[in-house]
Amino acid sequence: MFTLSNVMKANAVSCIGFGIVLFFLPEVVINFLSTSNQAPKVVISVLGFALFFNGLHLIWASFKLMPSKLLVLYFSVGDFIWIISTSYLLLTGLWITTSKGIAVTLIVSLMVGFFGLLQMIKRKEMDNSYELA
Repeated sequence: MFTLSNVMKANAVSCIGFGIVLFFLPEVVINFLSTSNQAPKVVISVLGFALFFNGLHLIWASFKLMPSKLLVLYFSVGDFIWIISTSYLLLTGLWITTSKGIAVTLIVSLMVGFFGLLQMIKRKEMDNSYELA
């Protein structure tokens, strides 16, 4: 069942998983995404570190009975920034140039956008169900 808590936990697992991969295997990620015009290793490592801690923050938030609208918006805006950043990188050909890298990047971006949208929808549903009670 798609509850806000479950969506946030799924988003957290995604963030933590990708964070670990980016932090501990930056060169593998860099080479998978591009054979030329590659991202700096430090950028990928810092992104991995940030994703890992964002995932931990999401787990904490997912256990709140009624996360504040602002908290949910914070996570959703982060997800939408991911989509905008990914779109920019893809459109400019910066750091993501291999066909497999582009395909995986698009899939991940769609998944992240889905999390962001679902988080906002499910939080809104919580307000509506509270008003009906």
